[in-house]
Amino acid sequence: MSDQRPIGVLDSGLGGLTVVKEVIKQLPNENVIFIGDEARMPYGVKTHDQIIAYTREMVQYLTSQNVKLIIYGCNTATANALSELRKEFTVPMLGVIKPGAKEAAKTTKTKHVGIIGTESTINSKSYSQTLKEIDPKITVRGIAAQKFVAIVEADQADSQAAQNTIATTLKPFEASNYDTLILGCTHFPMLKKQINQYLPNTKLIDPAVSTVETTKNYLAENNLLNDQKHHVLRLHATADIEDFSRLAKQWLNTDIDEISLVKIGGEDERNNNRN
Repeated sequence: MSDQRPIGVLDSGLGGLTVVKEVIKQLPNENVIFIGDEARMPYGVKTHDQIIAYTREMVQYLTSQNVKLIIYGCNTATANALSELRKEFTVPMLGVIKPGAKEAAKTTKTKHVGIIGTESTINSKSYSQTLKEIDPKITVRGIAAQKFVAIVEADQADSQAAQNTIATTLKPFEASNYDTLILGCTHFPMLKKQINQYLPNTKLIDPAVSTVETTKNYLAENNLLNDQKHHVLRLHATADIEDFSRLAKQWLNTDIDEISLVKIGGEDERNNNRN
């Protein structure tokens, strides 16, 4: 039996495309549908309740598309909304935090793990708690790198301003015994090269990689894999479709069957967020 229903991936913006890229790499037969909430990003500075409400609307949209599983390609949504929404929906949902934390715990030699994420992800202490559960001996330091999201969304990764921001933000990890750094926001792997230049001896953990490994295992164990050789890739954003489309093509560098604008949530709410 082959299950041809798509895998859904959601994110606050285009960062979740780093997860989509991993799905294409590790699960090449799977159909994928992605939604990025460009209209209301960044989520990292929103309240806990707002993040749950926005994420719920994305989950509702993906379930309306008959997905067989949803990956939260967003650390902020994983930290704030995953456990809550698992109670409301029957579709299986996986987040990026647990797989990322496990990978970091396995990687670190010095037992010092750094995390960079949005303000909301860092404040939620989700990574710190998960790492402590895995190995209480690990020392964790989280730093909010909210500005990195804007750099990626504006396609400014190679600018001097971006380099200065990266250097200033990551200064605490320089010349320290933090040998492992979790890129705790799916936008951040798009800055891997620039972060590596500043911290050349630090192992960077992209939670997308281990999250998709977890997804693959889950699908196999539950007989949900698709064995068709041709996959369909559909990308949706809730605003700024031209910029989103350009960056998506550049980042994924693969055939995309559809890139389109979808509306979720109330019109008034979107206008309020735009102002």
